Amino acid sequence: MAEVVFKKAQMVDADANKACNLGLCLMRQCRYEEAYYILEEVLQGKHQGSDEIKSRKRAEELLEELNANLPQPEFMADLDLDDDFVKGIDDMLDAWNTNRSRRLPIFEEISSFRDQLAC
Repeated sequence: MAEVVFKKAQMVDADANKACNLGLCLMRQCRYEEAYYILEEVLQGKHQGSDEIKSRKRAEELLEELNANLPQPEFMADLDLDDDFVKGIDDMLDAWNTNRSRRLPIFEEISSFRDQLAC
């Protein structure tokens, strides 16, 4: 509900403080990309009051918080593994797991009776 209120307030009389409030609201909803663009607009001076030190400082603090909350890239991407190496591991795991059924053993035992079960 807060998001709707802040968006309507921005439509009526847009300013940097309302933009920061909207950015914070979006951050709390984990909508980081939208929050980032709104806070960047404040820092770029696109809203009335963006030139005020207090508004700029708040936008900067919110952006720092946003960056701290962003999902980090998976650690595998940082390892810089060779594609052939990764494919070899995948193939090895596939070969190792081919004999195993994904179903529980009890279902393997009753599967032969499947056609005899009444629904």
